[in-house]
Amino acid sequence: MENIKRLDLQHCNPQKRMKNFGWLIVCFFVVSTAQAQEKLVALGKAPALYVKHKVAGGEVLSGIASHYGTTSIQLAKFNGIKVATLLKKGIILKIPLTRNNLAQGQSASFNEPVYHTVAKGDNLFHISQSFNNVNIQLLRDWNGLKRDVIRDGQLLIVGYIKGGKRNEVAAAPAVTAPVDAPPASVNTSTPAPVAKKNQQPPVTEPKKESVEVKNEAPQQQTANADIKYDPKPGDEGYFALQFANHPETATQQFHSGDAGIFKTISGWTDRKFYVLMNDVPPGTIVRITSTSNKSICAKVLDKLVETKGGAGLLLRMSNAAAVALDMTDGKSTVSVTYFE
Repeated sequence: MENIKRLDLQHCNPQKRMKNFGWLIVCFFVVSTAQAQEKLVALGKAPALYVKHKVAGGEVLSGIASHYGTTSIQLAKFNGIKVATLLKKGIILKIPLTRNNLAQGQSASFNEPVYHTVAKGDNLFHISQSFNNVNIQLLRDWNGLKRDVIRDGQLLIVGYIKGGKRNEVAAAPAVTAPVDAPPASVNTSTPAPVAKKNQQPPVTEPKKESVEVKNEAPQQQTANADIKYDPKPGDEGYFALQFANHPETATQQFHSGDAGIFKTISGWTDRKFYVLMNDVPPGTIVRITSTSNKSICAKVLDKLVETKGGAGLLLRMSNAAAVALDMTDGKSTVSVTYFE
């Protein structure tokens, strides 16, 4: 009986209950902090602004760099490491923020947001000046601000990373063997079948034409001359390494618009994706990102031939590329990044 009474007294002890309540508060704070760390928060001061990336298992420098709109050379230099460094799981990399990979225009909102933590004395004008003179009205729109009143510690969106989300960063292929020759031709002549009742309408195909893939001179760095690629479902495809290793002096370009599809036998097993697109030189490697944040890299074959139902399209991609992006329902909106 004495033991039972002591146990009851212990449970009724107010100090004991307060201690338990304190632990609950601590746990809630830890969980909240962990969730906050998932966001890309800008650190440092201009022009050396950066965000942090925690390396997951199997990630390599070129794959991480390509998803943040930078290069493996720039990323290695910024972190004081070698390009060939093997990254250990859990280490933190600093991702530099520049005008090339920080989108701050009207069409930027479908990428991953970058935040600024409001400090004492901050105002929207000061924040705009610190982040490439981003338009103050865009700051209001992105953050749902009805007034120019902000508070210390508040997270404000100041731009968007040009690329896919971090949990979709794929390991880049190893570099050792010669490049396989590209397919000799792309057949776009197969007409679309007539849709039956209760079936989705087919994608309008281009007019009968044969687009020849020429053996062009290499446009990428020497490292791209020897590529051994092991196709893996969910990666960005055969041309991803060439996109990541673009010339250091190249300027990043960014477009968005509607995309259609053309048929070709290429890409289903080798994941060599192709695209027809105007205003981009044939042979250019582009990254195409869907609204679901899936992305693939593709080579521009030729100009986009306007066909019935295709007016206003930004591009047409091979049907294998469309399947990789989960975009098999006809016209869809995409964003395109490339370097020139």
